[in-house]
Amino acid sequence: MASGNLWQLFKGITEQGAKQLATVIDRQGSNYTVTMQGGGNTIVQSNAAYELQSKVFIRDGQIVAQAPNLTYTEIDV
Repeated sequence: MASGNLWQLFKGITEQGAKQLATVIDRQGSNYTVTMQGGGNTIVQSNAAYELQSKVFIRDGQIVAQAPNLTYTEIDV
């Protein structure tokens, strides 16, 4: 059985910032300019190297992972 306050343990797991999808459009050292999925550009940081036009996940101003390069398709039913 877990010790401590279960609510505090749960909050510690879930209170991370949300990941957002973005596309890399420029790199200057460890700073990357990315276009967010919903529109708009922002500058984020990463020590890892990412190629231009690659999709990445962003959290709290940092690139946290490479995102899969999937094609968006909308189907009306």
